[in-house]
Amino acid sequence: MSKVRTMIAATGLALAFAASASAQIDPRAQRERNAFYLQQDVNRQNALAAQRELSAAQSRYNAQLTLRSLDEAAHPPTEPTLRSTLPPAPRGPSAGDMASDIERMERLTDQALAASNARLRSIKPAS
Repeated sequence: MSKVRTMIAATGLALAFAASASAQIDPRAQRERNAFYLQQDVNRQNALAAQRELSAAQSRYNAQLTLRSLDEAAHPPTEPTLRSTLPPAPRGPSAGDMASDIERMERLTDQALAASNARLRSIKPAS
């Protein structure tokens, strides 16, 4: 029985030593893990800072556009612009021009008809 007790005690001691050995953490691995987590946090903070910068730049740009349009509305330009004001161009021929064109077309049509009739009479003998 004392042998059994001794074996039980030895087994218990072995288990206690194994548990304490596995409970100990390697300090180098712990430092590496902490450095990794710290780098992740730094990267996250840098990304958030870049997003904040971008958002602030966009807000400044929009504010400048708004202020510029308000300023232009409040103070219209006083110097001459590049576009000159031209007199209105006539939209088409006047009524007199159209009447003379119609007379000319009728005269030309009559001349063409007379020439055509003369050709037909020259081809066909008079009956």
